[in-house]
Amino acid sequence: MRKTICAAMAALSAMSPAYAGCWSAEHASAARIRDLQTYLMVETLRCQAMGFNISTDYNAFVRGNRAAIGAANDRLKAFFVSSAGPVRGQNAYDRFTTSLANAYGADRTSQDSCYEAASTAREATMMANDREGLEMIADRQGLDPVLPGGRCGRGAVAQIAR
Repeated sequence: MRKTICAAMAALSAMSPAYAGCWSAEHASAARIRDLQTYLMVETLRCQAMGFNISTDYNAFVRGNRAAIGAANDRLKAFFVSSAGPVRGQNAYDRFTTSLANAYGADRTSQDSCYEAASTAREATMMANDREGLEMIADRQGLDPVLPGGRCGRGAVAQIAR
């Protein structure tokens, strides 16, 4: 919970009001898929630093879901660009995706967390670009990125409290 609140505060402080548009269900879905990819990428790097190589599982996940990951990134970029224009929108997108990675940077890495990430990557590979399947895995992992401005119909404060 503490990590979620800290990440929320960092993400919100990085965004100016110009980027505070609400997130549709489609954009929130894209953020969750990007968050799953980011979680697996960061965990792969952290495990590798500890001597556990799970990169084969991560790389298979990326190859098996390249279209879904690419479409999610395209939706995210379009959201930020439409909210803030091409230059400021790209900068906001970059800050958002960096905040996703930073949220995992302070997590503890262990043999168990590496095995869990490898297992998650293998299962996600089987989703073969199925957006709903990838979101199901994100749900099970408890991944729910902070969305600056909140979801449409819900306030940012409600999003932080999650």
